[in-house]
Amino acid sequence: MTCRHTLALSCLTAILLMWVQADTAPAADPDVQRSPQAARAQTVLREFCYRCHGAKVQKADLRLDQLATDFRQSATAETWHDVLNKLNLGEMPPEDASQPTAAQMQVVTDWLTTELKAAALAKRATGRRVVLRRLTRYEYNNTLCDLLGIDFDFAQDLPPEPMSQAGFRNNGSALGISPLQIELYLESARRALDKVIVTGPAPEVVRHHTEKSDAKKGKKSPTSSRVDNNTTFIARLLEYPREGEVVVRVKAHAEVPEGAGYPRMRLTCGMRSDVLTAEEDFGATDVTATADEPGVYEFRGRIEQFPLPGHNPKYPGVMFTIWNDYQRKPAGGAKPPRKKKGQQPEADPTLPVIVVQSVDFEGPVFDSWPPATHTQILFAKESGDDEVTYVRKVIRRFATRAFRRPLTAEELQTFVAFFNKIRADYPTMEDAVRETLAMVLVSPQFLYLVEPTMRTTKRQPLSDYELASRISYFLWSSTPNQELMDLAEQRKLRDPNTLAAQVSKMLDHHKSSQFVEHFTDQWLNLSGLDRVAVNPEYFPDFDDRLKADMRRETQHFFAEILHQDLSALNLIQSDFTMLNRRLAQHYGISGPRGSTFERVSLTADQHRGGLLTHGSILLANSTGEQSHPIRRAVWLLDRLLDSPPAPPPPDVPELNPDEPNLAGLPLKRQLEIHRTKEACNQCHRRIDPWGVAFEHYDAIGQWREEVQTIAKKKKTPAKPV
Repeated sequence: MTCRHTLALSCLTAILLMWVQADTAPAADPDVQRSPQAARAQTVLREFCYRCHGAKVQKADLRLDQLATDFRQSATAETWHDVLNKLNLGEMPPEDASQPTAAQMQVVTDWLTTELKAAALAKRATGRRVVLRRLTRYEYNNTLCDLLGIDFDFAQDLPPEPMSQAGFRNNGSALGISPLQIELYLESARRALDKVIVTGPAPEVVRHHTEKSDAKKGKKSPTSSRVDNNTTFIARLLEYPREGEVVVRVKAHAEVPEGAGYPRMRLTCGMRSDVLTAEEDFGATDVTATADEPGVYEFRGRIEQFPLPGHNPKYPGVMFTIWNDYQRKPAGGAKPPRKKKGQQPEADPTLPVIVVQSVDFEGPVFDSWPPATHTQILFAKESGDDEVTYVRKVIRRFATRAFRRPLTAEELQTFVAFFNKIRADYPTMEDAVRETLAMVLVSPQFLYLVEPTMRTTKRQPLSDYELASRISYFLWSSTPNQELMDLAEQRKLRDPNTLAAQVSKMLDHHKSSQFVEHFTDQWLNLSGLDRVAVNPEYFPDFDDRLKADMRRETQHFFAEILHQDLSALNLIQSDFTMLNRRLAQHYGISGPRGSTFERVSLTADQHRGGLLTHGSILLANSTGEQSHPIRRAVWLLDRLLDSPPAPPPPDVPELNPDEPNLAGLPLKRQLEIHRTKEACNQCHRRIDPWGVAFEHYDAIGQWREEVQTIAKKKKTPAKPV
């Protein structure tokens, strides 16, 4: 990086950090006033607690009679929180001291709980001032993709956001920024603009056609034009572009035995090395074409996002591999016959086969040169415009879209001045424009959602542009489209009828899947799926693709309720769910033949309906071997009832069913014994009943009548649920 660029980055960093610190500082809170509830609590504390924690004696170095009751102060709140925990656990007052009645104890615990919750909310609030909220990684990536007209992972090098206390990633108070992040944003902006603003002649297009799978010596997996559960088809390219969008077209048909579903073709792209084959998914689709009418299945992607060989590799070329992802049986079913030593396993005649006739590769592909992504930024110059006049127009149009509102004269002049300052250091105008627009993409006006512009504690309506951004990032997790911007410019968006029509149209758009995906993942904590490793000794045929299907069931189920405007009670109990073939087979339900999710009606004897019976929820709150009633109960109390239990006391171990006094006992009896421990009773008497209700579902969400365990790789006798 040159000295000039380092200086620009330093200035941007300082400006952004000062702005963030100034605008996110909380407003002064009103003085704390003592409530009648606090006075009653202090009376109880004075009678039962001050003797050991007062003016004369301070056991454990704790003095309560002078402890402040301003719960907004972190140290004060932490001390009172410790007191609340001691009271809930029955550790205060000690057994040899005078004991308050249950009603008196309730007065104190209710007061502390109320004040601590209020303080937590106040700490997150800003006294009616709006916190500048930085775009999340996925919002940033979606925004760049829509702004530049290119599908790419621009956020791959950005650090992940922390979760807020409520479990969401788009909470403004949790979205800080650092100088390192701004440098990463600048690098990302430069890479993005390099892909859309081009110079020089059009690149040469590489085309490749193959009808026979490449079976190189030393390749462990057999290859064939008939792709079944044991074979693959490999198309190897020695010549290929290293950047740009490419297209792979596979001509194929399926052979489907009676009673089987459609095979799912998965295409991967990667390279081979001495140690392993590095490859990533390029795309997947069901193969429904027949031998009489073969189909052509098209896959698109940017080749630089996949593993490519370095210079002078031992195994040159890039590989496109076709797999048959048809699952042979439900997870936990009978194992397939093992192959004999020295022989490849035979194909299962009951499973569908993909017959590949040809594979065609083309890339990079573009409709024109320069491509549309270039001309939407560097549009045709009007006759009579000099370079600076033209660049001023380019910056105005691009920054208006990037900032999601019209540019001010001062903002425009700042960027034009930057262009003029660096122009002599770049060989072409395009290069200097590229660097100038990168500055636009690291400015606070792009990286942050800012509203309102007036500083006041009074309520005020959002402007049309602010409203456009709010609903767009709410429903699409991305920047407003041109229609929303046009309505904002015409000041029509705040009209109730216009707004309702736009919201309806946005929900019908495919971009609304962004809201569904991120809201359900964060609200229901579906990321818990990624933290559970399923034990193959218990479930030998469970794989990550089935885990992904479980997550998609929950997302599609929520989307169906949203788009069909169904009652929210369906989230608790429904007579339908959304299934594909693999998941329906896993649940033991007759369903679709392919991988596409469809609405499936349910009957009472199928034991499904509502979120609580989804494999995603059940697996995410299990151990991967056994169900976990406590985790499932805590999830329900936290995510659905908004009444999470207190954290468990330190040094209290989890329920261990292998303990001698618990082994062989039904779960209900084990939990009853667990509740006899004083430190566990108060919380678990509230938690346990919720968890026991889930016990007919095993760790991976299948219905069961018996509980099976494995000890020393041997199944133990099953116990009734």
